[in-house]
Amino acid sequence: MERPRNGKSDSTWGMDSLRADCVRIPGHLYSEVFSLRKRRPTLLANTTNGPEMKLSLTDQLIVVAYLAAIMGIGLAMKRRAAKGMSSYFLGGRRLPWWALAMSGSSSYFDITGTMWIVSTFIVLGLKGMWVHWLWGFPITAFYLAFMGKWIRRSGVLTGAEWMYTRFGRARAGDTARLSYTLFAILTITALLGYGAIGMGKFGAIFLPFSPFTCAVLILGVTGLYVVAGGFHGIVRVEIVQTVILSAGAIAFAIIGYRHFDSALFAAKVSGNWINILPQARPTELQGVVAGGTDYSFFGALVAVWVAKGLLLCFSGPEQLYDFQRFLAARDARDASKLGALWGAIHTVRWPFAMAIAVMAIMGLGNPALDAALKHDPETALPVIIGAMLPVGLVGFMLAALLSGFLATFSSTVNGGAAYLVKDLYQRYINPQASSKTLIRASYVASSLLIITGIVISYFGTSINTAFLWIFGTLAAGILPPNVLRWYWWRLNGWGYAAGVLGGMALSLGQAVADTSLFSSPLPLYIGFPVIAIASTIITITVALITQPTDMTTLEGFYENVQPAGAWSPVRQRVLARNSRFERETPYSLEALNTLLALIGICALYVGTLYLILHRQTMTFACFATTAVMCVLLYFTWYKHLPSPAPEVPEEETAATETTAATPPVGSAAD
Repeated sequence: MERPRNGKSDSTWGMDSLRADCVRIPGHLYSEVFSLRKRRPTLLANTTNGPEMKLSLTDQLIVVAYLAAIMGIGLAMKRRAAKGMSSYFLGGRRLPWWALAMSGSSSYFDITGTMWIVSTFIVLGLKGMWVHWLWGFPITAFYLAFMGKWIRRSGVLTGAEWMYTRFGRARAGDTARLSYTLFAILTITALLGYGAIGMGKFGAIFLPFSPFTCAVLILGVTGLYVVAGGFHGIVRVEIVQTVILSAGAIAFAIIGYRHFDSALFAAKVSGNWINILPQARPTELQGVVAGGTDYSFFGALVAVWVAKGLLLCFSGPEQLYDFQRFLAARDARDASKLGALWGAIHTVRWPFAMAIAVMAIMGLGNPALDAALKHDPETALPVIIGAMLPVGLVGFMLAALLSGFLATFSSTVNGGAAYLVKDLYQRYINPQASSKTLIRASYVASSLLIITGIVISYFGTSINTAFLWIFGTLAAGILPPNVLRWYWWRLNGWGYAAGVLGGMALSLGQAVADTSLFSSPLPLYIGFPVIAIASTIITITVALITQPTDMTTLEGFYENVQPAGAWSPVRQRVLARNSRFERETPYSLEALNTLLALIGICALYVGTLYLILHRQTMTFACFATTAVMCVLLYFTWYKHLPSPAPEVPEEETAATETTAATPPVGSAAD
């Protein structure tokens, strides 16, 4: 293969521009009208927001019809959601596990995150897969093996309410619950702002408005069904969304596969682009800066990404609406099964993202648009869709991607409203509130969260910067106490609250320092370990100098949830009272299942990337590995799933909602 005369491939196309930290090309470069074929949508000039695509009438009708159908489902579910808090936030715990899995998977497939994934592949090649440890991309392996059933066995309504089952209902437990609530609200509002930034960028490609105006329009309109429909509406809508989104992703992956030209692609990328193995300081990444991240010390970043991802996987869901999916399952068995299906359905996101990246790298045939993609890879997703697809299919893909956005957006809003209403309003403001009052409060809380997300998006411009702060800096402070709560009996409510609040303070402090004190943001491989170690020290120190959690509470938690780790003193107390007690599944088997599932999921996802790149040998090896892991898991995991729990009448579930803010400590929901 002949290489350019300067010894570099012109794909460092993302590299040279990113060294300037993604400075945008002047608007006059978009002055020409661009259309690949007459049957495709036209990209018109837009000197303010970059390229703008003029949608055909057919595409507009498809998108409008889809949005109208989604709104109709959400509003139709309003009456059912208004039955009570459990119905509004958890669907009355009567939704089938496969529906919850489809809902959860589509919640992960958001437009903003997909735009970011595409940009990491463009800039880093297959090494970009390592970045996604930051959000724990293989976390479903942990869900199916043990975390899903642990969460479900607590039998509560929100993650903050879970604190009572672990730390008791005294002041320590109440403080832990309050700290978790504050952390949840901060994280959820940040996630909404992050999503709004992406939707603004996406919408500005198709609408003649600024990114912020697009964010206001899209979030405002779609917020109607989220506020009204509650969890019933969300799950039913997301079943439809998952089908549409998966079909669209598969269709575009096929287009990308057929569009791929190995000779042309090899001339566009460096020799290491397709090498997934990490290196300490890859030559091609020296000086590459994107969204505030310097990739020169790639090995150090990989170490932090993987460490953070494993901490997240062992701590349980960080995107707090995930917690809600498992609490909504009928029993621990369903919670485990939905974790497995969740990971399988999510597979389609990866070949879709790689297909977009491949087409962006190979070029659109128009110098101005190719230059625009070099300067802002985060816009590759909407630009490629507008340039490569014919009329009609553009509308379908927009509907599919809107499905992903709506899934994440609705789940985030519903989860945040649950914390505001259940853990703040009912707990501290109106403990005697009726079901009708709480539902009205839920409408208000959901609306406030949407408005807050829009406001945050006004001040944000980079998806990558927002993502790294949420999943990197903020996570560094709150992950240590969230890991220890499952595996160390001595952690009490005071230690947990100190760790979470101290971690949030450190994370916010770094954000302020990065913008006002430092000339450039502190690298993640420095900031993350410093904040994580400090949070760990705070958590352990405060826990040891204060009284341990009441042993009766710990015994109830251990018997019901059946966690693993350092629980020996509690286990001895339980056995002294009930000599026949034993964990439903030995943790050694759960650990084995986690490892098998982790290998299978990683191999499956990476295999789809190699498939788009026409690397058949690697594709076969990855898929064969996944198949072997599935066979092993059938015998080590599926055959050992918990027994189904007896049905609980819906009336009985509703009757318990207004009696107290939380269930009695030690109660078993299944």
